[in-house]
Amino acid sequence: MRCLPEGWQFNTTPGILTLTDANTTIGYCRYDGSGEIEYLFVNPSFRRQGVATALLERVLQETGIPLKFQPPLSPLGQALVLAWEKGQARNTCT
Repeated sequence: MRCLPEGWQFNTTPGILTLTDANTTIGYCRYDGSGEIEYLFVNPSFRRQGVATALLERVLQETGIPLKFQPPLSPLGQALVLAWEKGQARNTCT
């Protein structure tokens, strides 16, 4: 599981995972029980910092099912899916 900065926390309701700090929503992901990702958003101020990967790792942990991505995918979404599927997006805390 990816290490998050201090003060960031996951909030889970059925099918929705948000990542927040004290001031804003950093990102969120809508998913279903079959592991299908319906929507993933990362606040532009927090992009390229591993937020999407952290959200996906948490969904995977919660569902225990390999993730699938619902089309259509944006160009950024396509890049994320390719990295996820190749395993390049997986990091662990050390």
